[in-house]
Amino acid sequence: MIHLTATFDAKDGAEQDLQTLLTALIEPTRNESGCVSYRLFKDTNVAGRFVFQEQFADQEAFDFHSQQPYLQNLLGQLDGILKGEPVITFFEEIE
Repeated sequence: MIHLTATFDAKDGAEQDLQTLLTALIEPTRNESGCVSYRLFKDTNVAGRFVFQEQFADQEAFDFHSQQPYLQNLLGQLDGILKGEPVITFFEEIE
């Protein structure tokens, strides 16, 4: 199983634009056969920070997700909206 978070920090004034773009990924990603869980959170302590918590069945499923046009299109729309690059962190489940 692949576990990861993807953190996005919006520039001041671009919070709603970022939320709209990220929310658009939820439905198509959840419909991918290898997607186990795909949830978007808004940080309550850091304004403009959004975090996806993602689980994919295996590396093949994650690779499939990474190549989807809706994800690639998002990456092209983030210019000017983010403070910096998204931070992707992979986790290994202990129990």
